[in-house]
Amino acid sequence: MIRPGGTGDAPIAWALCRPSSKWLTSSARDLGIYNMATVHHPIRRSSTSLVLTLMLGTSALAQDERPPLSIPQPERQLAMPTPGGPLTIVQVNYHNAVKERDYLSQAVQELVTFTHISTQLEVPLHSRTLTLDDPKIADALMLYMTGFDCIMQVSDREKKGLAHYLRRGGLLFAEDILPLETNFRTSAGVAGTPFDRQFKALLKDPQVLGIDGGRWRKLPNSDPLYSAYFDFPDGPPLSGTNRGNVFALEAIELKGRIAVIFSDLNISWFWGNRDAEGRDRSLQFGTNLLICALAQKYAGQPLPVRR
Repeated sequence: MIRPGGTGDAPIAWALCRPSSKWLTSSARDLGIYNMATVHHPIRRSSTSLVLTLMLGTSALAQDERPPLSIPQPERQLAMPTPGGPLTIVQVNYHNAVKERDYLSQAVQELVTFTHISTQLEVPLHSRTLTLDDPKIADALMLYMTGFDCIMQVSDREKKGLAHYLRRGGLLFAEDILPLETNFRTSAGVAGTPFDRQFKALLKDPQVLGIDGGRWRKLPNSDPLYSAYFDFPDGPPLSGTNRGNVFALEAIELKGRIAVIFSDLNISWFWGNRDAEGRDRSLQFGTNLLICALAQKYAGQPLPVRR
């Protein structure tokens, strides 16, 4: 269960999504997901929070009209997910990817640790590294896939595994990153890099998303992703880029639901580099990703999106 609240000067403001946003779904609305609290914090949203309420019994009855229960309520039991379960963030491993160059080995675990500390989730998140043909990715909360300059080799089985995950409601965050030991301010934020081209070609493969894999759109700064927990009024953090030509994230939707988010902005380089200056904003953005993944995975089918 997710608990609103906090201590000291940092009250917790749960804002998975607004009632009108595409992250909030019809099932979520039926379960009673509303903005019900107001808190103030210099970074977090000032007037939104989320309370998850399970409306037991028929919704047609008013509170005072419900018949009394004939049996006592059982004590609440918190489910404890284990590594590989539905609250696992999976770092995707693929052939030819070089450690600390095409992927950062500590990035996901650092994000998980930060999210636990900053949000006080009552259920644990886990990180794990898997290949796309591993059946365990089907239950992943989110896939995280990165690259720099390697030649990607993805087998047919891996392509089918990725397609199955995305078409069944999964969320993939992919990013073009710089190697861990690099001057990150010199060449990030550029479109058309080796990983950019190869990843987008992978999604357009008929065994993955086919024509849907080429339907990219830029995420506007008003997207709920940028206010899911921490506030990003100006869009994604750009601290990992300099003199680049990319300033926005791209996304692919499947049936009105965001399935893939792609970044050329080197955001997650800060997740994996403990010594990087100004890494908090990148970790806060990663927390927003996980909050939106939670809302999307457990709240049911999305509401229709007006165009």
